[in-house]
Amino acid sequence: MKKLLLLILTIALAGCEKGASTVETSGVVQEPRGRVLQWGIYTLLRGGDVTDDPKTTTGKGVTKPVITRDRETDRIPLIKDKYMAYQYRLSNLPGKRTVKLRRVLKHPEFKLPDGTTSTGSDFMINRKLERGEVFAYDAYALNEDYEMVEGEWVFQIWFEDKMLVEQTFSTYWPEEETP
Repeated sequence: MKKLLLLILTIALAGCEKGASTVETSGVVQEPRGRVLQWGIYTLLRGGDVTDDPKTTTGKGVTKPVITRDRETDRIPLIKDKYMAYQYRLSNLPGKRTVKLRRVLKHPEFKLPDGTTSTGSDFMINRKLERGEVFAYDAYALNEDYEMVEGEWVFQIWFEDKMLVEQTFSTYWPEEETP
């Protein structure tokens, strides 16, 4: 019995030393990980309101948009009111109800209406956690003329100091259709 208690205590202490950034399942410590499930061009089905959001690249955000994927691609034509978006899954995250993640977006430089320039955004988000997993979407809507810039857009989701997912899109001007 003493040996069993000593073994249990040793395992418990070892788990404490691993810190909050790992999850133990059946005695095996698993690191947080993530993957992109789907990506591409999306269209807005039902939209929320456009709100001020100082964390974002443009200072604006859309509350709870409902989008649908038009097609899977990482090449995004510069067409107003289209979304470049992706769905991701994160696993082995510690916590009970929510988890704090870092959302990073890097994009080609564009000039905002106030005269400043932007090359991206970097801010914290909270996501609902179910059984150590997060299923979520990240998206960017091309709504304004100044957002219509060609180049590479890189989306990243981080947990603590580890990047869990990255999705890259390349925007381009579609060729004019010939009659």
